[in-house]
Amino acid sequence: MGTLYLKFKDYTVALEDKANLEKVYIEITTFCNLNCKMCFRRFWKDKLREMSEDEFNLVLKNLEAFPNLKTVYFGGIGEPLVHPKILSFIELAKKKNYRVEFGTNGTLLHKYAEDLVNLGVDKIIVSIDAPEKKIFEDIRGTDFGKIEDNILYLQETKKSKGALTPEIWVETVLMKSNINSIYNIFPLLDKLGVTTLLLSNLMPFSKELSNEILYDGNFDDKKFIDDINNRIGKYKVKVIYPKFKLLTDRKCQFIENHSTVIGVDLGVYPCYRLLHTYTEYIFGREKIAYKYSFGSLKEKTLFEIWNSDEYKRFRYNVENALFPSCTDCPLQDVCDFCLDSNSDCFGNMPSCADCLWYRGIIQCP
Repeated sequence: MGTLYLKFKDYTVALEDKANLEKVYIEITTFCNLNCKMCFRRFWKDKLREMSEDEFNLVLKNLEAFPNLKTVYFGGIGEPLVHPKILSFIELAKKKNYRVEFGTNGTLLHKYAEDLVNLGVDKIIVSIDAPEKKIFEDIRGTDFGKIEDNILYLQETKKSKGALTPEIWVETVLMKSNINSIYNIFPLLDKLGVTTLLLSNLMPFSKELSNEILYDGNFDDKKFIDDINNRIGKYKVKVIYPKFKLLTDRKCQFIENHSTVIGVDLGVYPCYRLLHTYTEYIFGREKIAYKYSFGSLKEKTLFEIWNSDEYKRFRYNVENALFPSCTDCPLQDVCDFCLDSNSDCFGNMPSCADCLWYRGIIQCP
């Protein structure tokens, strides 16, 4: 902590301690009641666990040091609604006047609908990867009709109580196997009262899944976006598109939005990509993404970790794109730095040089 001075050739940058955290993602569990074919959890070796009530209270206590904090997002690599204390956790966060959001597979919304409305949850993002039963069930392995009924029940519960929240978004992972069905998703979104469709490309965690990507140069993304925009028509749905090509511009939403991730182990992680260890495939090239924590709430306060020299330097470097671009480097197939996320040829540890989230190709809620 204290002022960090970064020395460059012709100038020096002074990074002061700040309490400018605005959004925190809290991974309260890594358990899930589904086994979706493109999920992290199918390809990692981490032990499953959930956050205890005492641990969650410790997290909330640490958030008090950040007066600009607006949003608590329950999410990570697990289904938050399977946590036995989820309602208690939401209530505790709302008592602190935080905006509460979470992502879900939608299977348990019927069970908790009335409580979620009564507690004042602000936004729920439901994963729906196709409006067609067969494609959806192949991806998610659960009954499509159940998800549809659960969202409708939640909307009816809101109406009966005269409530405007939670706002419902849908998140869709785009793949070759579902892309043609996406054109027909708007009548479903309209029926479900969805306000926003968040589209993300697929991050493959296996060689087989890497054959499903749409950003390999063979997909006409301009035509896709034009066709979608033409189909929106009367439907009052906002669509958030990912990038489909490697562009010069690089931005990390976690850094830009002054966010951090608190893992189920109470580690403080910069983003979802570095929250667990797994194998990813960057345009078919195998790479190990190692989990990377800047500290644990078991040992230090969140304010101390957020303002550590290491974390401040990392955020500055990411914000200013002081990373190489392994993804389109001609040496990517022979360079050892491309084998994992630990470091890169600029000396960054960890490295974001191959991150597809950084490129806007993959999107998080």
